[in-house]
Amino acid sequence: MKRAILFLVLFVLFAGTAAADCTDTDGGKNYAEKGETKIISGKEDICILSPSAEVRQDTSAHLKEYYCDHDDQIKSEIIECTREGFEKCEMGKCVGGEGEAKAKDQNYTAPKPAAFCGDSIVDEGEECDPMNKICFDDEGNIGLCNEYCKCEIKITKEGTKTDSGDTAGTDTNETTDVEIDTPTEKEAEPEPVVVKNEEPEQEKITVEITEKKKQEKAPKGFFSKIWAWISSWFS
Repeated sequence: MKRAILFLVLFVLFAGTAAADCTDTDGGKNYAEKGETKIISGKEDICILSPSAEVRQDTSAHLKEYYCDHDDQIKSEIIECTREGFEKCEMGKCVGGEGEAKAKDQNYTAPKPAAFCGDSIVDEGEECDPMNKICFDDEGNIGLCNEYCKCEIKITKEGTKTDSGDTAGTDTNETTDVEIDTPTEKEAEPEPVVVKNEEPEQEKITVEITEKKKQEKAPKGFFSKIWAWISSWFS
């Protein structure tokens, strides 16, 4: 009996999960309204510290928006509220700016954020971004990005330095020759002094060895012959 009840409970839960639809209380990707997206359990829209640090905040610049996709699955995206026409993210929704007033309109298209120098995006009217970054013009000259996001040419492709200031209202074609030091003849280097460690000649010591003449020995058997001769006289 207990097994049958357990089986029935599991079946109901599985069937309920399979048949459950994804719902979103703010109607989808609605940045101006805080919503909760759920199938069985829910996920609510939150403000986060940054895209790389999803730490919940009461007020920040980024919103994590949950929504249902076409397969009735919960998905999420992280957006920067200022780029969608709002001022900031507050308590799970983007607030302020013209975006807040227009976001509820179905035909509303969020405006592009105003371009500004220093956002690392080369927008219309800018030649480079951000400031102090090396840049190039169409002719291949090398420059440095100034505070107006204009490429201020510093060195031409011929290798000459320019004497230009800000590109706004100045002629960047004026150049000054770069003085290049040519190598001069090498001064004769003094010959290295070699110090020889001369060892004093050792005095030759002549050792005269005098060989002593060996005393001549009597021929072998000499005394025996004489003894035999003397013996023969007395025999």
